[in-house]
Amino acid sequence: MKLLPQVEALEDKYSGKIKFAKVEAPKNRRLCIELKVMGLPALLFFQGGKEIERVGGNIDIGVVEDKIAKLI
Repeated sequence: MKLLPQVEALEDKYSGKIKFAKVEAPKNRRLCIELKVMGLPALLFFQGGKEIERVGGNIDIGVVEDKIAKLI
């Protein structure tokens, strides 16, 4: 199953509680380099403007939802 629709469902579920931002990596190479994104897909979690967690590769959406629940 594709990751984007699953993340968008989480975005709807947690609307107003957490912000989601999508970045098109090929169009934003400088940002990817700055954030040291080495592979796709990649989900980065920020709190207070600082990265606190990241997951990449074969991402289990349940793990993502658990991480979100811990942040809010």
